[in-house]
Amino acid sequence: MKKKIQNLLFGVIAVAVLCAGTLSARQLRSGAHSSTTCGGTCSATQPCAVAGCVCSFTTPFTAFCTTKLAGAAPQGK
Repeated sequence: MKKKIQNLLFGVIAVAVLCAGTLSARQLRSGAHSSTTCGGTCSATQPCAVAGCVCSFTTPFTAFCTTKLAGAAPQGK
């Protein structure tokens, strides 16, 4: 029984680390060429504090301020 709990705990920690890494990479990649610096979290009731930033929801309960929406197609040149 103790081995099962250890394996479950390890799996939960591994998934949490991978999710955090993915979100960090997305935040670093988006807005790198923009003059507006966005950062921080937001919600449906609390918008981003910086003008020009939008609240991008990655899940129904997780959002961050950015210049590009999550999942938006890049603009053609």
